[in-house]
Amino acid sequence: MTGEATTCVMVVEADVLIRAPLAAYLRECGYRVVEARDADEAKVLLDSSEMRVSVVLAEGEAGLVLGPWMRARHADVEMIRAGSVARATAAAGELCEDGPAETRPYDHQFVLAEIRRALATRGSAN
Repeated sequence: MTGEATTCVMVVEADVLIRAPLAAYLRECGYRVVEARDADEAKVLLDSSEMRVSVVLAEGEAGLVLGPWMRARHADVEMIRAGSVARATAAAGELCEDGPAETRPYDHQFVLAEIRRALATRGSAN
């Protein structure tokens, strides 16, 4: 386990067959994971006083809807929009020991690298 158990990541993805394996992988890497099927569900969860989400990974339309809303209401939460150009593939080598067994449709290692990058960026800004 390489994640920090107190760090919570939200995965926003409509397709459960995509969302579930990615969430399972991130849990195996030591993160707490909250799953949301769309932007509306993500907003309710983010506004909930029960949890403190550090990073949101949102796909497509959900990312477009959540971006401005999060800047206005949850500016301290980092956001990763799925489908963006991969810029940090070198970071993938420092991930969860054996890496994922399944890498489609997301490259799980790349997602984990992006989460770590977002958390590091947030930590250096404080």
